Amino acid sequence: LPLVVITHGHPDPDTPYVELEEPFWQRLQRELARLVPGARLVVATNSGHDIQHDQPELVLDALRDVVLAVRAGDLVPH
Repeated sequence: LPLVVITHGHPDPDTPYVELEEPFWQRLQRELARLVPGARLVVATNSGHDIQHDQPELVLDALRDVVLAVRAGDLVPH
């Protein structure tokens, strides 16, 4: 199944312990993308938690890539 993992580019500064949690969170996102062969990790450089609001085109592009891959029977997003 094609997979695109989208992660924020900058953490929410109001999150308690952000300096401790952020490296762990980023590692988990990389590990999630590595679980599926051909998966892609995309960092939303201009976004915090609300990527769908901050960078909707990035989310739409990722969705489109997954849909195209499914339709083509590919395991890798286009």
